[in-house]
Amino acid sequence: MYLPSFQYLAPKDTGELASLLSDHGDKARILSGGTDLLVQMKSPGLRPDFVIDISGLDELSGINFDAKTGLVIGSAAKLDDIMEMPVVKEKYFALWQSIETIGARQIRTMGSLGGNICNASPAADTPPALVALSAEVSIAGAKGDRVMPVEEFIRGNRQTALKKGEYLKSITLPVPEKNSGSAYHHFRVRGGMEIAMVAVAVQVVLEKNNKTIKDASIALGVVGPTPIRADDAAKILVGQKPSEDLLQTVSQACADISKPIDDFRASAEYRKEILQVLVEEAFDEAYIQVAGDSK
Repeated sequence: MYLPSFQYLAPKDTGELASLLSDHGDKARILSGGTDLLVQMKSPGLRPDFVIDISGLDELSGINFDAKTGLVIGSAAKLDDIMEMPVVKEKYFALWQSIETIGARQIRTMGSLGGNICNASPAADTPPALVALSAEVSIAGAKGDRVMPVEEFIRGNRQTALKKGEYLKSITLPVPEKNSGSAYHHFRVRGGMEIAMVAVAVQVVLEKNNKTIKDASIALGVVGPTPIRADDAAKILVGQKPSEDLLQTVSQACADISKPIDDFRASAEYRKEILQVLVEEAFDEAYIQVAGDSK
């Protein structure tokens, strides 16, 4: 379990970063916190010739909130720094919860949000929360910038929309509507520091009466190669007041579109059953944030 030989590069700015990526292409990998990359490099298969360290680039490490435009998180921003921002817990609770589940404090201190997204693991915690919160990513490169939703950026297991010479610049979350709440729930066998078996993120917006659902979004994690945006299931909630029958209908709709696998941790059938429970639990927590305990 030793690191292979590679050339270490530390660009001084994003212009140099884009140039290095353009020059070295698939032979290079970006290092931000290294909590995923270095582990993968110790295993057979990943042997980059160049490792480009972006952790020292202030342009990619900022975390800024604007009441009109929303929350902008640099791709190299550390997970723990994001959690420490009061506005994240206050307005983007699902994201805060998803970060809290990632490893131990040491991992969150080193790991970055951009790294968690670019790693594109089907079991990653933050992507479902970001999808439910309608987050977009900004991609930069020598040929200019482009923007897309998180669910379009992650293309498959360890696959993203990044092209040669491009890098993830930032993640933007819009300002939540008034009377909104969100939650991220996951299930692990031991409840410790292991990857999730199933995950769900929910955001709900209530009408002024704080009872009727005005809008909703649901994202499913670890039940497919990429996060699944359950739009049809979320639409069932709109215009309704929560009830046991309604939530069972919604959770079943989520299970129907999920594509879990059978593996040594659980069967696909069991994952679908757990998924339905998590959908209801995440909805309840998001709803209570706005409406209180009574439904």
